[in-house]
Amino acid sequence: MRLPKLEPETKFLILAAAIGAAGALVNAGFRELIALSHRVFVSGTAELFTPVGLGWKPFLVLLAPALGGLAVGALGRFSRTDVGGYGLPVFLEKVNLDAAGVKLKATLLRTLAAALTLGSGGSAGVEGPIASLGGGIAAWIARARQLVGERLRVLIACGASAAVAAAYGAPIAGVFFTQEIVLAGNYDLQNFVRVVVASGSATVVARAIRGDAPLFEVAPFRLVGPSELLVYLVLGLACGLLGATFSRLFFRSKRQFASSRIPPMWRPAVGGACVGAIALFAPGVLGIGHEVIEGVLQADSIALGSLTLSLALLVFAKMVATAVTIGSGGAGGIFGPSLCLGAVLGALVGSVADHFWHAQTSIPAHYALVGMGAFLAATVRAPLTSIFLVFEMTGSSSTAVLPTILAVAASLFLARKLERRSIDDTELAGRGVHLSQGREVTVLASVTCGEAMESDFAAIPATAGAPELQALLAHSKANAYVVLDHDDRLVGLLSVQDLRVLDPVTAAELGSLAIASELCERNVITVFEDEPLSAALAKIDEHGFRQLPVVSRADPRKVVGLVERRHVLAAYRRHLAARDADSAANRNAPPT
Repeated sequence: MRLPKLEPETKFLILAAAIGAAGALVNAGFRELIALSHRVFVSGTAELFTPVGLGWKPFLVLLAPALGGLAVGALGRFSRTDVGGYGLPVFLEKVNLDAAGVKLKATLLRTLAAALTLGSGGSAGVEGPIASLGGGIAAWIARARQLVGERLRVLIACGASAAVAAAYGAPIAGVFFTQEIVLAGNYDLQNFVRVVVASGSATVVARAIRGDAPLFEVAPFRLVGPSELLVYLVLGLACGLLGATFSRLFFRSKRQFASSRIPPMWRPAVGGACVGAIALFAPGVLGIGHEVIEGVLQADSIALGSLTLSLALLVFAKMVATAVTIGSGGAGGIFGPSLCLGAVLGALVGSVADHFWHAQTSIPAHYALVGMGAFLAATVRAPLTSIFLVFEMTGSSSTAVLPTILAVAASLFLARKLERRSIDDTELAGRGVHLSQGREVTVLASVTCGEAMESDFAAIPATAGAPELQALLAHSKANAYVVLDHDDRLVGLLSVQDLRVLDPVTAAELGSLAIASELCERNVITVFEDEPLSAALAKIDEHGFRQLPVVSRADPRKVVGLVERRHVLAAYRRHLAARDADSAANRNAPPT
């Protein structure tokens, strides 16, 4: 009996499920690698990462992050690979614009660097390294299956979704992480189904390894009354304010280390030493922050006093420590620190509310839970990912939905007022990439008008008379004519539509009384040859011109070409075809 032949889409969904299982295994391996790094650097001293306590040793607190940073610097130096910093934006750029550029070797090196950073006490998160690793494994499998183009891109996105879902035990958040962040908000129903399959498969395997218990335990959520929503609104605004502050600290630290005279190899070690010094006063800054989150989520009450002052200090210390860790070249993400900051800030707001309005408020742990989602939303600008991640990590009930949505909305509102872009978008914008505008605009932003223009354009002298102009209709196929003066400098643009009023009789009667300089459009919008095509397309749409003269930046009246909408579309197709050709050339290359 012959089995029915599977349709291509069914085969792809089976492959997505396999990628999901691989993502769960990859996550388990990465966690073990972090644990091994932790044993190497701190000799199993678990007290090093506790938020408060007397078990840590000052010398070890200073030394461990510095040694971890030194190891990261040495790894980058000898592998000749950029392994440090916030690697997620680079991964996002490759997924959306150059999927064939996602290589397993570079991904593995960055994963090792992240394990060294996190295991030694560096303040960072796991979502960047684990998403890149899941995507790298998916890219390796896709090349083995000779997948290119859009299918390769989607499969890499499936790998990232699977790894994140397994890391946090959050399949729904894994799906929205891919849709909102990895694919830059470009929703497609078919791709959504594929990502869901991968994320679900990863969660099944991860729970078989780790169990079904949520990542964090928290008391059943309770909303005391409608008036309590005002406190959650205040919490959301506080998260938005500090989330924007965190973003500024993040990039300021990066700029300061980049402009310093410290050799690149030694920067992560210096950053690690700074983090260790901060940890002497606020031990909870070390590591991802899970121990701190567990502590505040299990607190029934936090009395105003020395403990709240310690938590307030921890908020600012964690922001600085994370900015220094990643800004100096340590490897990692921002999810973990953002969740930790939100939890501590929520506990602070909850403790103040409990002190003054005890009868109208819930326990601080519930504010910590909502704060996690609100602060994460302020930094990554992915509200659905933030909301579902918190719910799935804590197993919260539907009672928490309304306070969380309110706090997330308030946080996003204020964060966007203070900082227009997320940390990911700001990092990409510094590289000239704007994924949030759409993949098409991003592609066009990488092609200049000089590359796409028609250099052999039709030009006529400004003194050309009506009979000469009328003759152009019969002997030329151009859509528009650039009108030039005696020095070959731009006077205006004359379209075919403008010439159609000149029939042979009218043209003969007018003779030289009507010349090109009088009939042409003089108020012409131009573009420079080094401007991106996205700028040209925006000007075409805004001003209604079908053609734009391309001029030299050294001489804005010197026309070097003509660009039309058809040239923009042709350049876009050529660019995508070239990338698919590169993918095809790489598909038979041995995996690295």
